[in-house]
Amino acid sequence: MKFFSRVLFCGLGLSAGLFGGGALVGQAAFAGSATASVDSGLYETPFAVRLANSDSESKIVYTTNGSSPRLPGALVYQNPIPVAATTILRFQSMNPAAAENADACRNYIFPRNVARQTGIGFPKSWGTNRGEAVVAHYAMDQNVAESGAAAKEIVPALKSLPSLCIAMSNDDLFDAKQGIYALPQESGAAWERSALIEWVDSGGSSGFQIHGGVRIQGGWNRRPEESPKHSFRLVFRKKYGAGKLRFSLFDPGRVEEFDTLILRGGNNNSWLHWSGDERKRADYIRDQWMRDTFSEMGQLSSRGRFVHLYLNGLYWGVYNLCERPDASFAAYHLGGNPKDYDARNADKILEGDDRAWENLMRLVNAEVTDSKQFVEVQKRVNLTNLVDYLILNFYGANADWDRSSNWYAARRRHPAGSFQFFVWDGERTLEEINDNTMAFDDDQSPPRIFSKLKESADFKVLFADRAYRHLLPGGALSEMKSAARFSRYVKELDSAVLAESARWGNYRNAIHRYKTGPYENYTREKHWRPEVNRILSEYFPRRTSVVVEMFRKAGLYHAPPLFRRTASEIQFEQDGSEIYFCADGSDPRLAGGGISPSAQKLTQGRVSIPDSLTVRGRARDGEWSALLAFP
Repeated sequence: MKFFSRVLFCGLGLSAGLFGGGALVGQAAFAGSATASVDSGLYETPFAVRLANSDSESKIVYTTNGSSPRLPGALVYQNPIPVAATTILRFQSMNPAAAENADACRNYIFPRNVARQTGIGFPKSWGTNRGEAVVAHYAMDQNVAESGAAAKEIVPALKSLPSLCIAMSNDDLFDAKQGIYALPQESGAAWERSALIEWVDSGGSSGFQIHGGVRIQGGWNRRPEESPKHSFRLVFRKKYGAGKLRFSLFDPGRVEEFDTLILRGGNNNSWLHWSGDERKRADYIRDQWMRDTFSEMGQLSSRGRFVHLYLNGLYWGVYNLCERPDASFAAYHLGGNPKDYDARNADKILEGDDRAWENLMRLVNAEVTDSKQFVEVQKRVNLTNLVDYLILNFYGANADWDRSSNWYAARRRHPAGSFQFFVWDGERTLEEINDNTMAFDDDQSPPRIFSKLKESADFKVLFADRAYRHLLPGGALSEMKSAARFSRYVKELDSAVLAESARWGNYRNAIHRYKTGPYENYTREKHWRPEVNRILSEYFPRRTSVVVEMFRKAGLYHAPPLFRRTASEIQFEQDGSEIYFCADGSDPRLAGGGISPSAQKLTQGRVSIPDSLTVRGRARDGEWSALLAFP
């Protein structure tokens, strides 16, 4: 029985010798005109696959271990191929008029088989680290996947998210000299390997199949002792085929072209972290929640979603697939070409140069004490974007952002524009309700810009305006909106986390005990659900008021006057402050702190203003309050 008509590109990597009727072939030229009688999908009963060729004079070659059928060792198709377990089938016609990357792939996933995977036939180690072999880990924990109620849930768990599968040479993954998984700390173009990448959504609708490149992604996550579950970068270049991925991965109607995607495996606050405290906080949602929140605050942000990942047919766990906010990302979303941008991943220049960045930091570090200097800073950095970025990271109490990690920024070079920041790697957030990371400072980073601007009166007013907008009821950081955004992912991942637990939950206890305990078998019921419930029932209900008070004590939040709006007037509650308003939509406060000529001072507790007018108001009591806007 077939569960989904198109669950694309996965397999167990069974050796070609398991299939009868094939003869080995050497190097040849190929064209991809062959077809298979059975689509990729999730299956529970065996079947046979017939390969057909539009050119009767050409033979078909195939592999079942993820490798390209163009390589020596491929089999010549002669008879229907029996499939009884999770299998990758890569095939291609032999033809002198070959296309470079014209082979096709069918991935046949047997969820019950996945639940029992052991990795037999795959390397027993993933290279070496500090002179010792890194023990490979492939097996699903049978205490999770095959016991009690979980035995009935594991198959639905594996169907609960879209499947993204990577088929490539096992040597390119695990070989001690060339494998990216065996040498995860190597980086750059020399450590990019070709692969066939395929997708299907959990409802069975058509996905994509594309040739691309695969690299290991990230910083600390690359280190074998830190995590055996590495993150990946997927790149789409003309050298592999189409050159770009064109597919509606995220929200239809917006950008649907991609040069690069990231598969984030999770490091901080995950079940694989070296710290026992962080393992207890594992939720796998924080980072995407941060990026989604930034988008709801009105800022451009990397989109993402969760998938089940398979490598050559082996289940590799739950991953967060997302856009990489580099120069290509900026060009797709903001216009122009990637070369039109200065783009940086913290202290690493991705495109352009660092002259504009150095000019900005020189100006900031020289102190910003008056409005003239503030205007010069404003020319170089999008301050509304920066303030929203800071408010979000202070709300989450980000404990892991400095000059060298966990933020991206870009600016248009032609025509010259200002830097804007993109949220990245927000895993060290949403921890303790009373955490405050506002005092952190590091040169050449967003926290340094904050530390130098926070004494500017113009900056403080802008900060207060944006904080009021996002923290008030209905704002992106209000209790209800924050919890609702998080709850969507709790619901989406509740089933899938069972599979993640089976794949990686026992690693720090049974495979590699590292640094600090306690060492446990991490499960959905005992660990994940309690943590997400803590965030929903304790953190979000209390955090907003904690942050408001935190900002107020720092002189960055002065609440606007209380008011009540009727059809014909606005009624203010006066607390001794002066109240100024403009009925033409302008700000009653001028840059530098003066009163606008358009402003009217409230002389009684109410003012008659028709609904048709756009009104802006502030209170002033030594300092200006946040801005009120009507309607």
